[in-house]
Amino acid sequence: MKQSIELKKYILIILALVILATLSKVMLLGTGNAHPTVREITLVCFLIIILSSSNKAYWYIGFPIIIVNALYTPIGLNFGEPTYQYISSVVATDAMESQEFFTQIPIKNYLFAIFIIVAFIYYRKMTIKNGIFFYKNKTLLVFLAIIALINQSPFKFFDNIYHSILNVKNEVNNLNEFTKKSEWGNSTLKVGTPQYDDYVLIIGESVRRDYMNAYGYPIKNTPFISKTNGVIVEGLTSGGTNTVASLRIMLTQSQKDEWLPNYGLNFVDLAKSAGYKVYWLSNQGFLGEFDTPITFIAKRSDIKKFNKMGAFNSKDTSDFSLVNVFQQELDEKVSKKQKRLFVIHLYGSHPDACARIEDYKNNYRTKDNQFNNISCYVASIEKTDKILGLIYNSLKEQQKQTHRSFSMLYFADHGLSHSLIDDQIKLNLSHVSAKVLNIPLMMFNSDSNTKEIIKSYKSGKLFTTGLANWLNIKNKKIDPNYSLFSSYNDDNLDIFKNKFNELRDGEEDDLPIDIRGK
Repeated sequence: MKQSIELKKYILIILALVILATLSKVMLLGTGNAHPTVREITLVCFLIIILSSSNKAYWYIGFPIIIVNALYTPIGLNFGEPTYQYISSVVATDAMESQEFFTQIPIKNYLFAIFIIVAFIYYRKMTIKNGIFFYKNKTLLVFLAIIALINQSPFKFFDNIYHSILNVKNEVNNLNEFTKKSEWGNSTLKVGTPQYDDYVLIIGESVRRDYMNAYGYPIKNTPFISKTNGVIVEGLTSGGTNTVASLRIMLTQSQKDEWLPNYGLNFVDLAKSAGYKVYWLSNQGFLGEFDTPITFIAKRSDIKKFNKMGAFNSKDTSDFSLVNVFQQELDEKVSKKQKRLFVIHLYGSHPDACARIEDYKNNYRTKDNQFNNISCYVASIEKTDKILGLIYNSLKEQQKQTHRSFSMLYFADHGLSHSLIDDQIKLNLSHVSAKVLNIPLMMFNSDSNTKEIIKSYKSGKLFTTGLANWLNIKNKKIDPNYSLFSSYNDDNLDIFKNKFNELRDGEEDDLPIDIRGK
């Protein structure tokens, strides 16, 4: 009888240890730590054991930690640790984008979050009921302390949150307080180089170039780009892995050895310093109380029009609506000498490609539901191609009527990577690979009479310099010899690789998927 009781006690002790270890590992996974080490798991176990020595400590300190951890777990399992990029994306995201964001998270992730809370409560009740007090076992505590010595992994998650929020807060404060004049100084237009009357910069959203037929994807989803004379560059890499992280680098000029934006040297102020009238037409959200890096740059424009204003009254507006807005501004009568820069920021394929084509026919539906999201993504790129064609046709028609020449440049802020969610292959920013950095770049001019494909490495970090020379602007802070459309590789490849060395390569597990016949 006594042996039976002791055996039962040993079984309960082992069960308690299993629950403790499992809870600790799931907690670490939920913080975005995809591969928690034995030492990290041990340290979390040690923390819970110490907290269990006091009922108040367990519930008033431990339980709030568990709640915060559980709330982030569905996101952490999919998107990794809290970073500046994700916190800044939350600040810049409207209500509809948030809803679409959470639909990308598998149901099992929410079950893991529930498990964390249930396991924490059950562990406490089980150990108290059966008199299992690990905190009194000095040998166990010493053993755990030796394994987990010094490493402070349980708090790394909260430290990441704190510093990410602090970085975003500091940047937002800097933007809101930034009222000084442009740092560009005086600019002029170059003499003796091809110049156009109207320049159109179209910013795509969430487009990786290997899903475009113009870059070799087997489905013909870019008829306008593929048939129109111009220059296509295969080799541009984005400034970051999401919209804010990328465009704050690509649309400002920073020090050569730094990966930080300089909002005093943004490309809108540069264009204005050279006499351009700048228009910013956007289908992205605009938050009025706090400027995001992108809306801050947009607000420097002479004319600003946003289809979506803020998080609460935002709506899902089609990119096609921007064509009409652009046409209205294009028809504005200006003097022949007045040069104009139109910036058109599309909603593109972000963040749920199927939601982006509700007003557009998907000609690439698959029989296998596993590839449904991929088919939507392919169709969303075709929709963007259609919009590019409409804008180009408007410029061509205006040229016939007013003889105003033009140059149209298109690029995307970043791409997406593949992930398996609820038995569907989806394109999002979950556990990103280096493939998300491979973005399209192309230019179509009113006098383009040939089609040229250039394969050269171009870094998003030098994009503002490239835009300056595209606009034929002469400024002492701009290298006049740099071109986005030259066959020469940029020389800062090492800086770029060091910045994104944590991304998986993606050459084996993140290649574009050919959905023909699927």
